[in-house]
Amino acid sequence: MVYYEENSWSETYISKAKTTITEIWDLYKNVSEVESSDTMDDELLSHVFKKRKTEHKDELKTYLSEPTVSRKTDILLWWKVNLI
Repeated sequence: MVYYEENSWSETYISKAKTTITEIWDLYKNVSEVESSDTMDDELLSHVFKKRKTEHKDELKTYLSEPTVSRKTDILLWWKVNLI
């Protein structure tokens, strides 16, 4: 979103871009969840994983909330330091 702001896009277009990206991401997540549940053939595993309570972070929201780095940043060094 910083790219759009830096290049003087109107707020309407920035909002539309964010909405579109979020809609596409939500569709992707839904398809991924269906595919992962379809591949669980073992009933015991299916039972265990359905009852398991896990905290799911939305990767897109996390990405959009992260601060941006300077253009002078060494990307490879950044990944090396920040890789989990």
